[in-house]
Amino acid sequence: MKKLIVSVLATSIVCAGITYLEPLLHSSTASQPPSVAYASSSSGNFKDVKGHWAEATIAKAYAMGLVQGYQDGTFRPNAKVTRAEYASLLTRATKLGSGTGGSSFKDMKGHWAESAVTRLSALGFINNIDYSNGFKPNTELTRLEMMKWMSNGLVQSNTSFKQAFEDTQNTLLPTPEATKGKIAKAQIPYLALVRGTGIVGGFADGSLQPEEPTTRAEVAAILLRYIDIEGQEASKYADLNEMREVGTTGTNLLTISNYKYTEGDFGKIMDTKMTLSNKSASLKLHHYIVIDARNSKPRSVYSDLFIDPQKGLKSYQKGLFLTYADITFTTMTEYSNLSVNTYNNGLENSVIGINRPSDVDYINKMGINTIAKDFNNFKVIGKTTSFWTESNIDANGTGYRLRVDNNNEVRFNNR
Repeated sequence: MKKLIVSVLATSIVCAGITYLEPLLHSSTASQPPSVAYASSSSGNFKDVKGHWAEATIAKAYAMGLVQGYQDGTFRPNAKVTRAEYASLLTRATKLGSGTGGSSFKDMKGHWAESAVTRLSALGFINNIDYSNGFKPNTELTRLEMMKWMSNGLVQSNTSFKQAFEDTQNTLLPTPEATKGKIAKAQIPYLALVRGTGIVGGFADGSLQPEEPTTRAEVAAILLRYIDIEGQEASKYADLNEMREVGTTGTNLLTISNYKYTEGDFGKIMDTKMTLSNKSASLKLHHYIVIDARNSKPRSVYSDLFIDPQKGLKSYQKGLFLTYADITFTTMTEYSNLSVNTYNNGLENSVIGINRPSDVDYINKMGINTIAKDFNNFKVIGKTTSFWTESNIDANGTGYRLRVDNNNEVRFNNR
C-alpha cells in the first residue's frame, strides 16, 4: 500500500454551517484516514467514477466537503467504508452543533477519528451500549449501523422524528427481510425512519440488506439525502406516515385511501377474536394493508410487497383500493361440502376476504405467506393457521364495518 503524502498541519473545514478542525495525519498506519483531498480533482472529477451511477452525486458531495478522494486521483466508489470513516463523514454532514460530553472508547485513544466518534456519541448518533466491546474503528460499517446512526440523528434533530420513532415500534417494514422474519423487532423503528423519509430506498428487490457492508458511493448519496431531511418535520414524508399509521393501528387505511372512520378504528379490533357469522371459523386480524389502485400505477409504500412492479396491476384490480389482510384463522365446524366460499359467506362484507392473492409466486418470493392451494379441503376442526388474503374495497361512496367478539367495532366510509 502506497503511503499517503499528507500535511502535519490541521485544516479548517466549513460544512453545513459548522467550522471544525480535521487533522491530516502523518503516516500510512491503521490509525490514519485512508484518503485525503486530491488537489488536482478540485471539481470532484475523479478518474474512476466516469459513467458510474453516482458520478454526479460524488462530485456534489465532494464540492460540499463531505467526501474526499485518494492521492492518485481516484475516489474508489465501490470500496467499503469503515466505522471510523463513516463517523468522520457524518460529522461533516450534520448541522447539530459541536456536541460535548460524549464518551470516548478505549480503542479510540489517539485514533485519527477519535474526535468525530466522540462528537457523534455526544450528539446521540452513536449509542455506546452498541459497542460495549470497543468501537473497533477499522471494522467495515454495516448498512444497519449506517441507518441506525442516521435515525438517531433524525430523532435528535426534531421532536417529530422522536414521535415517529415511537409510532413505528410495531410497524410492518416494506421489505422482504421483514416479512421473512430476518429483521429484529428492536431494529424496526431505525429502519422505518430512513426508509420512510427516502434516505435509504432499498435495492431493486425491495430489500434493505442491513447486514451487508456499504460503499463509498452509497455513503455519498445517502449523506446528501440525510442533509436535506435532518431537522425537518416527520409528517412531510408520505411513506413514513403510512408506516406510522400501521405501527399504531395496524393499517394504512387513512393515509392511503379517501376513507375516514365513523366509529372506532382498526387499532380497536386488531389481534382480537372474530367469529364468522355462520360459526364456520374464527380469525384474528394483525395487519390490514391498503393499496391505491385507482390509477395505472399502484400507490403505497407496501405496493411492491404484493404487486410485482415488473407486471403492474391486473385489469380487474384497477379502479379499486386493494386490501391485504394478515390473519390467524381457526376452523370451528367441519362441513360436508367445505370450501373457501363457506368462510367468505360467514364474513359480513369484503373488508376481509378469504381469497388467495393474485400473484402467489411473487408474494411468496417476497416472504408473504398465503392460503394453500388445498384450502378447500381444510376440514380439521380447531386447526389454526396464519396467512395473508387479498380483497378490495370500493373507491366510491361505500361504507364498511367489522365487529369482533368483544363487541369492539370499526366503521368507515368515504362519503
